[in-house]
Amino acid sequence: MQVIRLWYIRRSLSLPIFRMKIEMWKFFVGSFAVLFPLFYFIPGNPSGMIEADRNLPKFEILNEEGKITDIRDILTGTDHLVYFGYLNCKSICHGSLAKLKDLISEHKELKLAFVSLDPEKDSTERFRSYFSNSNIKPLFIRTESRGQSFELARSFGIQAFSSNNSADIDHPDSLLWVNSHGKIKGIFFEFNKHWNQNRKELLKFISDNRN
Repeated sequence: MQVIRLWYIRRSLSLPIFRMKIEMWKFFVGSFAVLFPLFYFIPGNPSGMIEADRNLPKFEILNEEGKITDIRDILTGTDHLVYFGYLNCKSICHGSLAKLKDLISEHKELKLAFVSLDPEKDSTERFRSYFSNSNIKPLFIRTESRGQSFELARSFGIQAFSSNNSADIDHPDSLLWVNSHGKIKGIFFEFNKHWNQNRKELLKFISDNRN
């Protein structure tokens, strides 16, 4: 009887430890799944630019006409600079968008694609009004919800999520270059910062790797 009781005690003690190990394993697997896209695009030089060669992900959204369209069809045919942000952003978006306005105005061979991370508030009318004082015609990509926008961002290797204040969204100031063949050819980390420091290098990077 004593042996049986001892076995029962040991088993009772080991079960919580076993469950804890399972939960820890789930945590590490989940963390890896979230962080892996970031490691895919770790900057390789101090300018914040890194070359890539990755096919666009398959992802269906509603276009401006309300038809289901694959993101690959939307971004193929023209060189796009893709930026994930939202118009109510209180920090990085507006500075980067102002620089992108100037960049696209000077380089007509490039087109801006703005992917809204807050589609419930970023309406098409508001987006057009935001760019009404410029001579560019950017592409506005809007999903049906924040969750879907975050999923689309992750498929591009961009991490975005709602902050503690649900009205705000945490996201990196990263710009993706997608060539006319539908391939992600480069990413520019901390775009606003590095644009001020390395404008010529950034443009040369695109020029040298377009083909």
